[in-house]
Amino acid sequence: MSWLHIFPLLAASAATVAASDAPLPTGEPDSAELIALQRERYERVTVPVTIKGQGPFRFMVDTGAEATVVSSALASRLGLIQRSTATIVGMASRADAQITEIPQLALGSREFFIRSAPILESANIGGADGILGLDSLQDQRVLIDFDKQRIFVADAKELGGDRGYEIVVKARRKLGQLIITGARLNGIDVDVIVDTGSQSSVGNMALFNRMRQTKGLGDNTLTDVNGNDLTSPVKVVRKLQIGNMNLSSIPIMFADAPPFRTLGLSAEPALILGVEQLKLFRRVAIDFPKQRILFDLPREVNNRDPISNWLHL
Repeated sequence: MSWLHIFPLLAASAATVAASDAPLPTGEPDSAELIALQRERYERVTVPVTIKGQGPFRFMVDTGAEATVVSSALASRLGLIQRSTATIVGMASRADAQITEIPQLALGSREFFIRSAPILESANIGGADGILGLDSLQDQRVLIDFDKQRIFVADAKELGGDRGYEIVVKARRKLGQLIITGARLNGIDVDVIVDTGSQSSVGNMALFNRMRQTKGLGDNTLTDVNGNDLTSPVKVVRKLQIGNMNLSSIPIMFADAPPFRTLGLSAEPALILGVEQLKLFRRVAIDFPKQRILFDLPREVNNRDPISNWLHL
């Protein structure tokens, strides 16, 4: 699970790391806005990027991560030697890590200068070469097309506006995150963060305490970006309502995780909604400038044909 927040420190250091594996094929290099969606072992969303004209490299698109990240192997391969130290807040822990500048990071036709990118082990970020975090996504719409297995990163107008989306939900911004308010889970008011870097959905302890009568499924363990494990109970919730959309029978892990404290979401029920639920839609668009999340329902729902019990209107 790749949620992270960084706190700069005064100390500076350097490290020697191993060389990176060979990059993936380019996908669709002639398209300025269409970026091939690829799946790695945790079925998270990755795209090809180039750095200083080299690559492409596999970067996971993570709307739950504050910062863009580079793997230690890739940082060594690219000669990213401008290093300082910061505290990285992951889902399970806080730990000090090196940070570096990433010049000329190109995503489609867009190019970025990343001033403070944490350097993390590839094994702790799902085997990817890096993470595209909120610092790379703030002025854009991220459209994930699960049907076509493609990602579009562009202005909303370039991506067809809001056509085809049955559900459009407003969100508020905090520390770059978009937080959906007014959602209800088993009748409980809950704030929801849409996290494309998290495979599972995770609730805070304030939500857990309101759901003590809900049947549990035992414990589950995840490993965060710092390489530390978090073991927590899992419950299946009856219904999550977002706007006029209801999702049913959702497994949720519960933990007193640092992200909730960092975002000021510890005291009231809150939920991180992961890819396991998002990929049930045809498309999900996260519009950062307009602070909205858009959902395109499956064709079976559009045609009102029967489907499994996970979603109904």
